[in-house]
Amino acid sequence: MIVELTCPYCRFSKKIPKEKIPQGVKWATCPRCRQRFEIQVPDPEAGLETPETGEETGYDRPEEGHRKDRTRHGSPWENRSEIGLWQGIYQTLKGVLFSPEKLFTTLNYKGGIKEPLAFGLLVACLGSMIGFFWEFLILSGGLLSLAYPLFGQLTAALIFLLVIVIIPVLVTLIMFIYSGILHLFLRILGAGQNGFEATFRVVSYSQAAQVWALIPFFGGLIAGIWQLIVQIIGLREIHETSYLRVIIAFVIPVALIFFLVIGVAVFLFIYFKQYGFSRL
Repeated sequence: MIVELTCPYCRFSKKIPKEKIPQGVKWATCPRCRQRFEIQVPDPEAGLETPETGEETGYDRPEEGHRKDRTRHGSPWENRSEIGLWQGIYQTLKGVLFSPEKLFTTLNYKGGIKEPLAFGLLVACLGSMIGFFWEFLILSGGLLSLAYPLFGQLTAALIFLLVIVIIPVLVTLIMFIYSGILHLFLRILGAGQNGFEATFRVVSYSQAAQVWALIPFFGGLIAGIWQLIVQIIGLREIHETSYLRVIIAFVIPVALIFFLVIGVAVFLFIYFKQYGFSRL
C-alpha cells in the first residue's frame, strides 16, 4: 500500500510505501521547507524498521513526536575559551538572529544558567542603553526641558550613571520572572518537559535581538518583534514540542492580563458611576 504524505506548509508531496513508516508515528519533517507536520497512517500495525535498501523517500525519517537522537552542545558563547571571545559573541548573535532553529535544535539545556544569563545581560543591557540613548535624544529636544524644574539638579551624566546601575538589575529580574511565567504555562500545556533551564536559556539567548536597537527610534520595536519570533522557534526546538503549544503559552498570559484590565476598568466605571461622582 502506498501512502501519500503532503506538507501542509509548502504542499510538497511524496508517495511512500506504508511499510517504511514506523509504527505509531505522528510527525514527519518536510525536506523542502523543514517544517514538522502531523501525519495519519491508515494502518497502525505497519513495520517499525525501515527496510535496509536505503531507498530515499524524499522525506526525513518520520518521528514519534520528535527526534530523540539530537546531539546537543553549548552555544558558541559557551565555547568562547576555544574560539575566542569575539567569535563566541559573533557566532551566537548570528545563530540566534538568522538561524534560531538550527541553534536551538542542538542547544544543550543542562549546562547551567550562568553562561546564558551572562550573555543575556551583556546584550540586553547594551540594547537597552542604546534604546535609552535614542529616547533621550527625543526627550532632550522638548519634554526634558519641561521637566527641568523637577530634575534640575540631575545632570545628563548622573542620569546615565543611574541607568547603568539600574538596567542590569531590571534585566536580570525581568528575565527570571518572564521565564518563570512562560515556563509555567508551557508546563500546563505539557510542552515544557525539558525543564525551566531550557526555557531560561531560550529567553536569555533571545536577547540577541536587542542588537536591532542600534537602528534609531524604530529599533526597539523591531527588536521586540524579532525577539518574540526567536523565542517561539527556540522554545519549540529546545522542548521538542509544537508551535501551537508554544504560541498558546504566550497568548494565555496576555489574554489574562487583558481581561484583568478590562475587569478593573469596568469595576471602576461602575463604582464611580454609582458612588464616586456624587462624593466629588
